[in-house]
Amino acid sequence: MLNQSAEYAIRVVVRLAALGEDEWGQAADLAAELKLPANYLSKLLHQLAAAGVLQSRRGRGGGFRLGHPAADLTLAMVVGPFDPPARYRECLLGGGRCSAATACEVHESWKPVAEQVLAFLTETTVAHMAARDVPQPRGGRRQRHRSTRAFLSRGADQSGDEICVPPRT
Repeated sequence: MLNQSAEYAIRVVVRLAALGEDEWGQAADLAAELKLPANYLSKLLHQLAAAGVLQSRRGRGGGFRLGHPAADLTLAMVVGPFDPPARYRECLLGGGRCSAATACEVHESWKPVAEQVLAFLTETTVAHMAARDVPQPRGGRRQRHRSTRAFLSRGADQSGDEICVPPRT
């Protein structure tokens, strides 16, 4: 459901949440650890810094770290620069904003799904994701990790039902 940049943004921000208060994550190290393309991740990190999600510092001992406490950063803030959550309010068929008065063919079915996605993104914090035990795909088998290094692939809505964010290959 999320585009690749938004998925990568969540993964790297959740990883940065594990750093100590005085620690900075280097783009190359993060790319290697998360198995993401280094050039792509570097651009993404700079976009997150420009959006205020991250802080950046040049030079020796520099890098990236969270721009706010993890408990104050929502997933909507993290994915916003790449996949604006407002798009879930738009017509699924590309007709702009649907409403009860101007409903498209799938409006009634899409509206509750879109509301759940928006609620998940706006109510789930980076701290919540960093504390989760999430699966990490590796070579076709799933391993359980109690670490922010785990690949972010699941979340839960308010009812406790899982919402899957499929891994990109």
